[in-house]
Amino acid sequence: MAEESQNLSEILFKPKFVYKETSTISNGGCPLPRIIKQGISFGFSKNFYRPLLKYEWVLSGGNALDIDEAISKISVATGHRTRECFDTVEEYGPGNWIYEFSSIAQNRVNQAHENEQNCEYEKAAHNYRMAARYFSIASYPNLKGDTLALQADTLSRSIYKQMFKVDSSLGYLKEETFKVDSKDVKGYLHLPSLNGVLPCVICVSNYEFGPTSFFRVYNNFFKKEKIAIFVIELPGAGECDKLTLNEHLSAVTESAIDHVKTLKNIDSTKIVLLGSRLAATSCMRAAMLKKEDIKALCVVYPYIHSVFTDASLLKSFPLCLRSSLCNRLDLDASSWDTVIPQLKALSLKEQGLIGAGAKCYFDTYVGFARKSVVSKQDELLLSMTFEHLQIDEYENGVADITDKIMFDRICQFLKKQLCE
Repeated sequence: MAEESQNLSEILFKPKFVYKETSTISNGGCPLPRIIKQGISFGFSKNFYRPLLKYEWVLSGGNALDIDEAISKISVATGHRTRECFDTVEEYGPGNWIYEFSSIAQNRVNQAHENEQNCEYEKAAHNYRMAARYFSIASYPNLKGDTLALQADTLSRSIYKQMFKVDSSLGYLKEETFKVDSKDVKGYLHLPSLNGVLPCVICVSNYEFGPTSFFRVYNNFFKKEKIAIFVIELPGAGECDKLTLNEHLSAVTESAIDHVKTLKNIDSTKIVLLGSRLAATSCMRAAMLKKEDIKALCVVYPYIHSVFTDASLLKSFPLCLRSSLCNRLDLDASSWDTVIPQLKALSLKEQGLIGAGAKCYFDTYVGFARKSVVSKQDELLLSMTFEHLQIDEYENGVADITDKIMFDRICQFLKKQLCE
């Protein structure tokens, strides 16, 4: 592991070529668009190309001081920027987003190596975990064609695996390969124990986060309750990068359901789907198409219908999210007005999977904030479709509700579904 990490780090910290700066990918270098609704629910962060998801990064295991240190260095950097945004320093070096978060991550790797040499394995695992999170943030928004981000993401996954090797108390991490559209993809199976048959939550990572983002909820809740999790990704990201996003956006999730049902450590009668935003759409679509195969469904800020068809919502997406979506659709965000009509095909209502006549009888949890990506029409569609539906609609935004939803409401919901 040490040699592999060193080799990757040499590539990361001594790039030999000039690579595309992240904010110029999948948008033709077009100007920043005028945003209709400048809210964090839509991913808007003033003076930044990337939506700053600091609360979620801390919630998933990052350290607020480390994150603030990196963002501070990015903000005060004097290097040439490709846009009027702090996080668009073009040259790979001080002030560049990938460089700053990778630097903090590499310091954690160095500490972990020292811990291992001193046989301090619990401390080593902690530092590997922090390094994996920071390399993951460095790769955000995880665009295809972003060479340095891909290298940071590779480091994140490699170090994440090493964490489980040095600390046996974390359980077991297995890479599982399965087929989607005749292509091999991978998912990460987290097992609290190799004894017995365990319930399983299939966690679908959205484009804003990598597969390491579920570790904290696994370690703090699922492991204790003897629940396995299988972390997968959406088409066009990570282990699914060879797939293109299209109207069948639940293809990976459907295949993952079929795969985990064959695993000897998994109880095929207790499979739950969990995802947020576009990953939630994937979960909902898969649940409707494979109703007999799942026990329950949990989604947060789900993209249902309005966000794919309401131009005022879509024009509230900042350029980063537009580019991220187009990156997986093999489109260009510079022509957003021509992209908008094509997104209609992703709507679950347009596909006839939600609304009148589409009944689902498994227990379903939905959490979101008011005046966000979930409209009143979407709420009506949910109530028409899911017979056993629990909705938590919060007044405040992302930072105020994420912790309550994930570590209180969802965990209690899943405990009732899988453990009682």
